[in-house]
Amino acid sequence: MTVLERFSLLITSPDDATFDQYDAPHLGHALVIVTAYALLSSFNSFLSAVFIAESFGFGLLAFMGAFLTTYLTWIFLTIIFFVAAELWGSLAEIVNAVAFVGMAAAPLILTSVGSILVTILGSLFISNDTDLILPKISLFISLIGMAWGWPGVLCYFGLKNATRIHPLKAIVITLIIFFAGALYEISYSNAF
Repeated sequence: MTVLERFSLLITSPDDATFDQYDAPHLGHALVIVTAYALLSSFNSFLSAVFIAESFGFGLLAFMGAFLTTYLTWIFLTIIFFVAAELWGSLAEIVNAVAFVGMAAAPLILTSVGSILVTILGSLFISNDTDLILPKISLFISLIGMAWGWPGVLCYFGLKNATRIHPLKAIVITLIIFFAGALYEISYSNAF
């Protein structure tokens, strides 16, 4: 299966896309997906910084920071999911968690494209956003990405299939991590 075929399956049929992750974790697919997400989200950070600060240098700094943060998030979520699965009886190795968490970034590629459109359209058509419409839209897109990808539905299927723990345990782990991430995202959002 190619990375594009896996990407398509991750979006349309996550259980089928992650069924083989216990026996044959695909690190290459995970790396390509996370890199695509890192590039798109970093480009959005670049655009936001350039539009707000009107500084190309600040935009480059924002790009590099967002790029690095994406990989650090991948590492952090991998460790959290791996440790939680280990505590509940997983027999998988860390490589399984690296692969499924990386592949769970697939929906974030789509939500990053949506965020880029919001950033561009907002800078072109909304000069004074006193109602904080753009930050609310951005928060909504971010929460959709979290629910779908990191650390949501795709992480659940990846956790279930890559670590072979009971589906109920996988749901509990995923929900705890998702709600912690969502609370963090909401509390640090400038939408309110």
